[in-house]
Amino acid sequence: MPDLSRALQECLEAVERKRNLPEVLRRYPGDRDELVALLRLSVDLGGLGAPAPDPAFRLRARNRMLAAAAQRRQARSRSPFGSWPRPAVRLAFAGAFAVALVAGGLTAAAASGSSLPGDPLYSVKLGAEQARLTVTLNPADRARLQLHFADVRLVEAQRLFAVGRTQDAVRLVNQYGAAVAQFDRSVASSALDTRASDALSRYVAERQAQADASLDAIAGSLTAGGDAQSAEIVSRTHSHVDQAFNGSKRDLATRDQGSQQTSHPAKPAQGDH
Repeated sequence: MPDLSRALQECLEAVERKRNLPEVLRRYPGDRDELVALLRLSVDLGGLGAPAPDPAFRLRARNRMLAAAAQRRQARSRSPFGSWPRPAVRLAFAGAFAVALVAGGLTAAAASGSSLPGDPLYSVKLGAEQARLTVTLNPADRARLQLHFADVRLVEAQRLFAVGRTQDAVRLVNQYGAAVAQFDRSVASSALDTRASDALSRYVAERQAQADASLDAIAGSLTAGGDAQSAEIVSRTHSHVDQAFNGSKRDLATRDQGSQQTSHPAKPAQGDH
């Protein structure tokens, strides 16, 4: 029976040291899904704002996770779920295990969804977002998630402007711009196939149109209220965001054209031999 302790430890170290987690998982192809399930629990616990446990507790918790995985492996052959596809069994196991371990933390994460900077649960919200990004290994899904969380910052900024927290709102607008720039860099460095590039390109165009409307409205409102300095900051961020979005769309279009040229090479002219 395989021992997952070393594999799980390597995965946790890759996350903590910001190394290449997919490369570590590729070394354990037979246990990849189970490691991701265990890793997701570990990251969720750390990202939900809970205080760090002492080393002895962490060791006991990890051993319990591994023991539960080992017991599940032993019971597979005699379990009524033995005929289920392995991914379905693993999903059911991970779901039940998650409920047992992080019910309280997940409740906090759900409650933090509407929180704003300065609220007690806002750090939980950011931690949950980072946890989802950490365990999202597909490049296209990860890029889409990055852009979704960038949109969350913009929505938060609009809510803060509405209640008069202008300085905090301006900071969030700047964070939104930085997040879109990070998305652009991720797109440039990710390996995406034609279908993923097409889908992401449409999503980028949709989000850019929404951002244009939102940022124009924010800048106009600030100007009308006499806050020309904040309006200028928002307009400058809007310009940078447009540049990033346009760069992402060009990059995705170039990949699509390259794939088409590879799939349909030019035919030789008639008469060539």
